[in-house]
Amino acid sequence: MFGNLIPWKSSRGGEFGIRDRDRIPAMQLRDEFDALWERFLDESRQLSTRVDFDDNEKEFVLRAELPGYDPDELDVKVSGNVLTVRAEHKEEKKEGGGSYRRHDSFYESFTLPQGVLTDKTDASYRSGVLEVHLPKSEECQAKRIAIKAV
Repeated sequence: MFGNLIPWKSSRGGEFGIRDRDRIPAMQLRDEFDALWERFLDESRQLSTRVDFDDNEKEFVLRAELPGYDPDELDVKVSGNVLTVRAEHKEEKKEGGGSYRRHDSFYESFTLPQGVLTDKTDASYRSGVLEVHLPKSEECQAKRIAIKAV
């Protein structure tokens, strides 16, 4: 009597096959919802902050895309061999009878390689991109090794 109300059971008492799944509206709705959720998660991952860490001969350079922040809302600290970048933006507006609130934040810590001159670290923020320059010590800089033809 209630067997036809259970979507994963067929009226013959067995499990539904893949072809039967397409005929059940609830299963189609579930599949469409799952696909929509996956697209949403993929897009939200693309909207997350992009951070690049480059290594050149004389320094390491960290670039973080942090659009929408003012320079005074950014905090960059080096403690030991850990670089910490924080950004926080709070905005509250009251117009007429309503109000608007927005809160954005970013927090990330990076373990620095050995040989970084932390006392000479320099940071700048321009057009929504934070750049942190971490100079290397002499011992840490790459040295070219001459190759001898034998």
